[in-house]
Amino acid sequence: MPASSGILAIGVIAALLIFFLAWRRPTLALTVWLIFSTVFSEYILLPNAPTLHVHLSRVLLSALLLGLAAGWIPRCTRPNTPVTPAVLIVILTVWTIVSAMLTGTLFRVDGTRNLSVFITGYFLPGMILYFARYFPLSLKVSRSVCALLTLLLGYMVFTAFCEHFHIDSLVFPQYILDPSLGVALHTERARGPIVNAAENGGIIAVLLLVGLHTALYAARGMMRWVSVFGLLVVGGLALFFTETRGPWLAFVGGLAVMIFHKRCRGVVFALGGIGVVALAAFLVVSATSVGNLAKEDPLPQRSDNTSDTAEFRMDLYRESVRPFQEHPLIGWGLGTFTDEDYLFDAYGGSLTITTAVLHDTVVAITLESGIIGGVLYLSFLITLVTLLIRLRRSSNSPEAQDFYILGLASLTAFVINGLFVDIRYFMQQNALVFLIAGLGLALPPVKRLQVAESSPP
Repeated sequence: MPASSGILAIGVIAALLIFFLAWRRPTLALTVWLIFSTVFSEYILLPNAPTLHVHLSRVLLSALLLGLAAGWIPRCTRPNTPVTPAVLIVILTVWTIVSAMLTGTLFRVDGTRNLSVFITGYFLPGMILYFARYFPLSLKVSRSVCALLTLLLGYMVFTAFCEHFHIDSLVFPQYILDPSLGVALHTERARGPIVNAAENGGIIAVLLLVGLHTALYAARGMMRWVSVFGLLVVGGLALFFTETRGPWLAFVGGLAVMIFHKRCRGVVFALGGIGVVALAAFLVVSATSVGNLAKEDPLPQRSDNTSDTAEFRMDLYRESVRPFQEHPLIGWGLGTFTDEDYLFDAYGGSLTITTAVLHDTVVAITLESGIIGGVLYLSFLITLVTLLIRLRRSSNSPEAQDFYILGLASLTAFVINGLFVDIRYFMQQNALVFLIAGLGLALPPVKRLQVAESSPP
């Protein structure tokens, strides 16, 4: 979507704000960049240029990187946090490049798609995780980050309701209503500023987990539980309006992690969760759903094609076996299984995967980067989860423990959603999840907590 002069002005102000925040307050800068890049995701600078089409979110990312470099280089300090996850994502990134070079996919004439998945699926998660864990975090700053992300959740939920009930005048940005942008099949769903219902749902699912954590510490007494229940119902409906099963299951999985670890609050969470599940089941099963207020067939595809979807998944896994057996070690190369136009190897031989895009992140990485890439990716995720569990066990602060659990819940939602889509293409969702996980690694447990309270964010 071409950026108007007003949006350009907002972009310039946002870029300057992000740069100076990254220089002085890097943790908050990462959060502010995520919010701006989500809300203004599809705006393009120089739309009439023959080749240079730059998204505003990429410009904001450049401002973030410059600001982080300006503040990071003079410090030259070594973070007192585990380095294994950062090392693993770096090794995975390097191996992905090596694999692409060996297979020849790195040298294709049209490598834009390959570059895109490399940035959003490898470089960005590694960069966000590194800088999020690099700077010591205090509980005060963690509350500020969660509060900002909860504001983003409010915007995403409001927009989902406006889209679903066709309150077009309140939808912002207006390009959300343009069917020519984003995924064409998602125009009848709540697809948000990302114009992709699957990613929009994934972001809302993780933000709902953040909102629940925020409500537990921002409100007191009865208002706390009213806020929690309200988030589950209103946020659950917004998630339902995306009409995408992956984010639904991702949220349930993340919520289950939070319920399991918050035993003293489990009754309230369980009651709220049961209410949301019962409501969703009623809407799907009954002939009259809330969506009928806005459209005659609220779930024309998602409620009636469960068997087709299961068959699609089985076909995907069956057809993935032969390509994997042909190149099990180094894979077929980055970007091979992304679109029907790219279903060929470095030598021009046609591949047979009829499902085109691989709707499973682990399978996609394993086929493109071989068993080495798949093992590195799984090791990276397992290491993150293990470290967060260890940090929780070593902390005697209930709020810090809950923040570690928020990181675990977000990663759980991320992994579950990744079983339904190739999540490497979702820049904002990758950034959100690894921001929360990285901040969890940066939050010091027990003895170092008091020192971090007085440190700059």
